[in-house]
Amino acid sequence: MNQRTDPQYVSLTQDVILRALSENYECIYIVDAETSAYQCFFESDTYSSLRLKSKGEDFFRDAEGNLIKTIYRDDQKFVRNMISKEKLHEGLKKNRFYSFVYRLVIDGIPLYHKFRATTELIEWKTHFLIGIRNVDTAFRQDKAQAEELSAMRTKEMNHLEAILASADGYLEVNLTKNVVHELSPRMLTGRLPGNLYQAAVTGRLSYTDFMGWSIEHLVTENREKIREISSREYLINCFIQGERRASASFAMRTINGKDQPCKMVFYLYQDALSRDTLSFCVLYDLTEQQRREKELRDLEHELQMSRLRNFTSQMQPHFLYNTLGSIQEIVLDNPAYASELIGDFTVHLRSCIRAMSNDDPIPFEQELANIKAYVNIEKMRLGDKLKVVYDIRAKDFSITPLSVQPLVENAIRHGIYERGDQGGTVHIRTGENEDVVYIIVEDDGVGFNVNAYHFDVSSGKRDSTGLKNISFRLEKTMNASVTIQSNTGDGTKVMITIPREKKCS
Repeated sequence: MNQRTDPQYVSLTQDVILRALSENYECIYIVDAETSAYQCFFESDTYSSLRLKSKGEDFFRDAEGNLIKTIYRDDQKFVRNMISKEKLHEGLKKNRFYSFVYRLVIDGIPLYHKFRATTELIEWKTHFLIGIRNVDTAFRQDKAQAEELSAMRTKEMNHLEAILASADGYLEVNLTKNVVHELSPRMLTGRLPGNLYQAAVTGRLSYTDFMGWSIEHLVTENREKIREISSREYLINCFIQGERRASASFAMRTINGKDQPCKMVFYLYQDALSRDTLSFCVLYDLTEQQRREKELRDLEHELQMSRLRNFTSQMQPHFLYNTLGSIQEIVLDNPAYASELIGDFTVHLRSCIRAMSNDDPIPFEQELANIKAYVNIEKMRLGDKLKVVYDIRAKDFSITPLSVQPLVENAIRHGIYERGDQGGTVHIRTGENEDVVYIIVEDDGVGFNVNAYHFDVSSGKRDSTGLKNISFRLEKTMNASVTIQSNTGDGTKVMITIPREKKCS
């Protein structure tokens, strides 16, 4: 990798932060927001193969000049608009970060990259901090998953509509003759006025009269749309044009006075003998479907908020400042140790950022690497007062990211640290049997009264965001459970139990 630094341009602390960030970026530029002068702080070997200028007087002018030789041709117009100084200023006024995705041509191959910019004060002047990141694999995977999910949802919806048992009612109609052949008992017959009900019983019910009365008296939302879609003229025209299905969603007032979300689907076909255009009309009650969709949206939102809360709890500003400040003090006296700590800090920072955007399970070895990196950072502060024992008897399994490390953090900060100069030991163990994999984090710290803790949480006297987030995420993503054992003065033991997937014999 190539790195270009100017000691008078970037302070030591900023240098540490930029080095940590550079692990995830192809290059990082620092641009003077007033003059547009720029310097490339960091670039990967891959990015350096493009042979772009490392510094210059006008970042935006040079970026414009590099478009044709570096940007995929279909994206050049888009990037030219997005990378202008005016667009950058406008975007950063609205949000803390300004970003977009485009394709960069590397060795003749268009690969998706993400342009991400923010503002920072450097030497008392506002600068743009701009990073370019290769997101090709993740972007293509997300795109493929979105297309697969869309296809699955379409298939499920078609199957749902094809199953008559899921319908709330149906009617068979001869559109050409304007006659209802059959009306299901559930299809509003008990609510029709006397003359329409009698016509339905005798088989002389007019489709136009039936739909007209139903729309006028029962439909409470999207009335004009259902009137248009359900009309004989519209449906016959659809069939003539080769369409075999039409549908409309609306709300209907039920007997108890509540609005019920519904969907009417019209399946169109032709009678083989008379050549009349017919329709099989199916009414669906969408109440349960909408409830499930809302539950899914709520769950997805809660998982996202849980990830954000977890990330926020891990990346508290005082932790960042204290860690970087401590490393800064060590740099001159013990550069080799400082370098190891910067590596540990980078591993921990990368794990936290990754967990913020994705809760997909990761190999336990990745979580263990983050745990060890975090422990090394804490040992810098606590020294010999902190002992950590690893007893890893199972590691070939997956775990929700950033779910075990916070337990180790709690053990150190709320268990061992509270013992003062006496210090203590944290044990991290894993094991398995044919039914479950388990992870145990145990300390000999100050402990606490578990019953009193749960009472305080339920009454709102204590915040349990950390443990609650971990338990919620593990339960929803892996069907795992978390148990806590602790007594005041006797330390704390937390166990995660992950059920194994049952294989068919």
